[in-house]
Amino acid sequence: MEKKEGIALIKVAMIEDDLDVARFHRLFLSKVAGFELIGEAHTLEQGIHLIQKQKPDLLLLDVFVGQENGLDVLKRIRAEDTNTDVILITSANDAKTVQTGSRYGVVDYLIKPFSFARFQEALNRYRASQLDANVSFTQQDVDRLLHKGGQRKVYALPKGIAKETAIRVLSCLIEADDWLAAAELEARTEISHVSLRKYMRFFEEEQLVEKKLVYQSSGRPLQTYKASPEAALFLKASFI
Repeated sequence: MEKKEGIALIKVAMIEDDLDVARFHRLFLSKVAGFELIGEAHTLEQGIHLIQKQKPDLLLLDVFVGQENGLDVLKRIRAEDTNTDVILITSANDAKTVQTGSRYGVVDYLIKPFSFARFQEALNRYRASQLDANVSFTQQDVDRLLHKGGQRKVYALPKGIAKETAIRVLSCLIEADDWLAAAELEARTEISHVSLRKYMRFFEEEQLVEKKLVYQSSGRPLQTYKASPEAALFLKASFI
């Protein structure tokens, strides 16, 4: 990952043979902070060359590329131990394709057509899952990261709590990696004060955020929030 004005940029490449679809991918990607498209390919051969030359962090990969199968690129990446993660973006929704993607470690699977909100959710989850290479982990950290044997936590979202908005707020806190005042969080997420208060109350109940009061010279305490270690698990959770 590179940095631009102090922000870590995730380098993204794309393999998509439909030029109109590729244009929408570019547009969607430009709206999500922290990601940079470094190249796109319209055939598998071009895609393999792009990956070898540019070494992207993340690849947006279509399955049907002309008469070829994008899963062949996924298999080759894994066979060559290339350090590139993959999100499959495809109209292929058959069990074999989904299972193959899972076995070869895709980080997400988007079925066309999909909304910008789902695309943004996939990227935010990916960003939140990135590990600091300088951090060491205890057994407890690893167990938490791997969902204790692969069991995915299930959250029952109460009425009025939307999954996409909850993910947006938590992703903002995780990205900040510091204490944020409620007013600053409102500005960054573009959520009203009343709505944000509702989400923060839910996060506190689920122990996804930590809250700290900062006393100002005026004497009125300022509420600040920080993502808890469990927040990243919420981004990977199942919901009912």
